[in-house]
Amino acid sequence: MDELNYNREDLAKKHVGWKKMLTEEQKKIYDEIMEAVTNDKASSGIASLLLEGGRTAHSRFALPLNPNETSTCNMSQSSELGALVKEAKLIIWDEAPMMSKYCFETLDRSLKDIMRYKEDKLFGGKFVLFGGDFRQILPVIFGAGRQAIVNASLNSSYLWNQCKVLRLTKNMRLLQDIGKQEANIPQELLIPDSSPLESIIEAVYGKNFATQKDPKFFQQRAILCPTNEDINSINDVMLSSLNAEERIYLSSDSIDPQDKRALKNKVYSPDFLNTIKVSGIPYHRLRLKIGCPIMLMRNIDPHGGLMNGTRLKITQMADHVLQARILTGTRVGKIVLIPRMLISPSDARLPFKMRRRQFPVSVAFAMTINKSQGQSLENVGIYLSRPVFSHGQLYVAMSRVKSKFGLKMLITDSEGKPQTKTTNVVFKEVFQNLH
Repeated sequence: MDELNYNREDLAKKHVGWKKMLTEEQKKIYDEIMEAVTNDKASSGIASLLLEGGRTAHSRFALPLNPNETSTCNMSQSSELGALVKEAKLIIWDEAPMMSKYCFETLDRSLKDIMRYKEDKLFGGKFVLFGGDFRQILPVIFGAGRQAIVNASLNSSYLWNQCKVLRLTKNMRLLQDIGKQEANIPQELLIPDSSPLESIIEAVYGKNFATQKDPKFFQQRAILCPTNEDINSINDVMLSSLNAEERIYLSSDSIDPQDKRALKNKVYSPDFLNTIKVSGIPYHRLRLKIGCPIMLMRNIDPHGGLMNGTRLKITQMADHVLQARILTGTRVGKIVLIPRMLISPSDARLPFKMRRRQFPVSVAFAMTINKSQGQSLENVGIYLSRPVFSHGQLYVAMSRVKSKFGLKMLITDSEGKPQTKTTNVVFKEVFQNLH
């Protein structure tokens, strides 16, 4: 009932206004999609858009964390989720090229099962719109090479032959607030006067960022790096500059009770588990200050705007809860509470299952390029102390800004000396069947 309880009158008014703002290119795609939905012409396509009230695909369809060629969603015909999906006429899946093809194939199998009278149709007859850009980051597969990553992409799936590609060619982010003349001005590389870290921090945040009182100051600024090592260095330097109340929160780590074998192994002591640093979970030692920007690492309340990747600014800190103001998304300015949570890493390389009770956040003066995908910012610093290592990373980093004036880049060699060029990574074979 909650998912069906939308203010239709309010949305209808917004729809009229948004429709008037469409470019000719966007209007053509809009008309084609609406015609297909209205006339029940099930298909799929590629476009690009953003809707409020969205949910992650794993959350909405109960997808397994590591899907394969035979997996199915954890929903049945008789479940409430199954009934909700039956009601849907259009499924919009944004940033689709980042996901493994097995996610889409898993949903295809499950929808065919739920919509049994349409088992012969793609996605059980549901109209699915995939949004995204294959020039951006492809599925992240730990330890996989180029061939495995390309093979895991959406356009390597059996579904792709039944997709119709719809193209949007204008960069609406870049042209949103600037004229054509500014869009053609080349951006000069940033040459540091001091240390590389201090130079990129000053270029993006200025010298007096620690005394800023404007609540919107951190909303449109970020420094992007390929690796967590550089991210941590920048965040530590900037955090030390803030003259505000500081707290250090230590996590409580344990072996998941479901992992019976690991429970018996005394090697997996709490001290050992405290040292674990893997993607997707906060560190054991979390250093925070009032006024510092943070990023959520888990979905807490998607309807309330608290989703993985949401940026916030800490306003108060207590022993078991953080108070923060949302900086991004549709709930900007809203004051929220963030509790400690039990978080389990999804990294399949760990030979055991562990749990970490900690605040699901990370300091976000700087963030990894992968985490920045989908965000629009006014001031972006790209710090490349080492080259990007994955397809699409450099493209994503440089396309986060609304204006080229807002982009600063610092490239250094292994000795910290500034450079004027860097290596890009592009898997050209991923573009072969996009026509």
